[in-house]
Amino acid sequence: MEQRTLSVLSAVSIVALSFGCAKSKALTPTTPTPTVVTPSGGATLKITSPTPQSPINNVRVETFTLPALTASTATPTEGGNITPQYRFQLFDDTGKQVAEGLQSAPNWTPLVSPEFDKTYTWWVRAEFQGDAGPWSAKASFLSPNGGYIRGQEIFDPLTNGRTVGRQISGHFIQGKGWMADHLTDAIDYLIPACATCTVEFDVTNFGHGEGEPFEKDVKWISMGDASAFDDFLAHRNHPWKMHLEQRADGDGSGMKLIWRNGGVGDGEPGDHTGKVDPAIDWRGDIVYHFTLTWNPSGFEIFIGETQANGSVINNKRWFADGFGGHAFTPPNFIISLGTRSREETMINAIWSNVKVYPGGRR
Repeated sequence: MEQRTLSVLSAVSIVALSFGCAKSKALTPTTPTPTVVTPSGGATLKITSPTPQSPINNVRVETFTLPALTASTATPTEGGNITPQYRFQLFDDTGKQVAEGLQSAPNWTPLVSPEFDKTYTWWVRAEFQGDAGPWSAKASFLSPNGGYIRGQEIFDPLTNGRTVGRQISGHFIQGKGWMADHLTDAIDYLIPACATCTVEFDVTNFGHGEGEPFEKDVKWISMGDASAFDDFLAHRNHPWKMHLEQRADGDGSGMKLIWRNGGVGDGEPGDHTGKVDPAIDWRGDIVYHFTLTWNPSGFEIFIGETQANGSVINNKRWFADGFGGHAFTPPNFIISLGTRSREETMINAIWSNVKVYPGGRR
């Protein structure tokens, strides 16, 4: 009897204990396991997520290229001594991934041309031998809302219906750029003289012999002393000037360059003249990319074709000469689209994406 009673009590105790455990488990909240994205076939890396440091907090970037994305280093959470790599991903304002990079250090510069006045977001994680740690929090920044002139650096897209330069007539075509309506139209940029500098710009919507109806050799760009740009003779005879033109003679595909570096006359070492004919089979549906770069040793001029994604193909050097250590530094330095002082600005052409920066071409 005593043994049976003990057995019943034991059974009741077991049931009660089981019920208590079940009740206790039901009242305890559960924490969901976080999902960690890892490379295909890789396991989760036991490491902290990097912390985005720059650019963050919707700061506006005022450069014509995207900045370096910088984060803190990641640290293993279970000891050990590893050197991880860092995977960055960049997203546009629609959430679409536009670039990705894997670096040995926690910083990366995306090779993407930014759209204007857009919000970009990015994040980063550490990876090691196929394993990946958690993604960081997303950081965000704003792309430029237009152009700027900052010292010797210029960024002027012209596709946004305005310019940071001095506009002398002409009109804007939204999303395309600025067009001259008259031979005397221009956009002027005044910056400090730059002994080692590069100018880049795009031009489209023109063909062969654009100046033939006017009996002129119309021009894409000119540089020199601003004080001489309001007078034909002053500009023509000035010891500091440069212009690049399309020849109207022949089949209208040739080019000519005048680059004076402090001297006038064919026998003057500072007077450089070049001519190529025939040159390029100019087509109105192609966006041509012009690059002029110079330093005290000399200058080079390249022309290529800008693609829809911003890349340049078929980039060819058409002009080059030496300066013999004499820097091109005209007083009151001006860069002008067209050549209004000679009434020879190319009509119908559309300019865009003007960039000026110290140093050699990028």
